[in-house]
Amino acid sequence: MILPHRAIRTSFIASILGVLAACTNGEAEVLPFQALTSREAPSHKAHVTALARSGQPQLQVSIPKSSRGGLMVRETQRNGLTTWLSADGASLQTRNGLLQATRGLGAGLMAVDDAQSARLIHARETGQALRFHSFLSGNNTIQTRSYHCEITDRGVRELTIGHETVPTRLMAETCANGEQRFLNLYWLDDATHQLVQSRQWSGPYLGNITTRLRRAT
Repeated sequence: MILPHRAIRTSFIASILGVLAACTNGEAEVLPFQALTSREAPSHKAHVTALARSGQPQLQVSIPKSSRGGLMVRETQRNGLTTWLSADGASLQTRNGLLQATRGLGAGLMAVDDAQSARLIHARETGQALRFHSFLSGNNTIQTRSYHCEITDRGVRELTIGHETVPTRLMAETCANGEQRFLNLYWLDDATHQLVQSRQWSGPYLGNITTRLRRAT
């Protein structure tokens, strides 16, 4: 079921409101993914806390399908690929805000080729694109699936991030193949063109992942 964008925005804000209210500039910022990873996973809390204290950008993440989420901190940025790490070892990789891979969350999204979609989205242009997702299958093989996508412009939307109102442009990406269909939403800051909030499909296991950049305080 594809929800209207206002319902998506309301659900996103509700899912992170409690977490954001509890955040400070100290260790409380480093919130685990609520046991989403295995209990045997090594703790990355000290490392992530150090990254947060050093001023690295932070990303609020939630997975509506499982009602789980937490804060991730930028660990590395190489060749345009950014890795975000949580205190309990879950990680996402993004390129200019677009999801590229997941790790430590189960049924991993191993890689994404979305160059055609990314070009249109960041240029705020409408049109058609082809994207490819590579998933880890049950027998430890990689399966790649292709999707035909339509990029549309849903106009100006205002986001409230902390105490700041941010004018954004909402771009929508509707993708499908013979078996699957999904809707990605991208809020791009009008002033900087940076992707500040998103709702992106990661695959049938985790479903949608919502992200929001935290403003520096």
